[in-house]
Amino acid sequence: MQRVRIVSLTTGLGWAAALWVLAIALNASPGMAQDDLRRELVPGLDLWTHERQAAPYWDSKEATPVLQSRAARHREFMEAGVPVEYRSHKNPYPYATIVFQEGGKLYRAYCSVCHGTTGLGDGNAGRDLTPSPALLSHLITRQLSVDEYLLWTISEGGGQFGTEMPGYKDMLTDQEIWQIVTYMRAGFPSAGAAGQN
Repeated sequence: MQRVRIVSLTTGLGWAAALWVLAIALNASPGMAQDDLRRELVPGLDLWTHERQAAPYWDSKEATPVLQSRAARHREFMEAGVPVEYRSHKNPYPYATIVFQEGGKLYRAYCSVCHGTTGLGDGNAGRDLTPSPALLSHLITRQLSVDEYLLWTISEGGGQFGTEMPGYKDMLTDQEIWQIVTYMRAGFPSAGAAGQN
């Protein structure tokens, strides 16, 4: 809370200083209209006819089947959330070395063959998959990657969304899946730190 107040205060002071400098600049040339002075400060700017372009929009209906299958789980999550059996599940593990070691062993045994050792989707078995394996090192940092989403994804796999990711709910316990998630959230610690023999 204190940090937020400090950031807000700093931002407010920054804006105040910028406005003060602009006011001085505008008052420095009393014979000039304010719009003319602004044009001089920002060459080429026409305050009245400046057109704004719409942000690009990705239409999933026009995407290739590969891109549609890649986005299907994300769309399902955004529209309906995770299935009921995975809702409100939270990772019980702390960021601790023993968890990283166990999670690293499990990740290398079950995930790295497709997703690669550092989650870049460059595992040997994943090279011929369409769509290619998810970039876990990127995905794990996104807001979408809440605990219940990751548990659902690893447990059920991607069959229902047209990807070849297998489901692991019959091979791994929830605790083992959480250890993998903790390992990924830790940034895929090096093999030595993760306990590779």
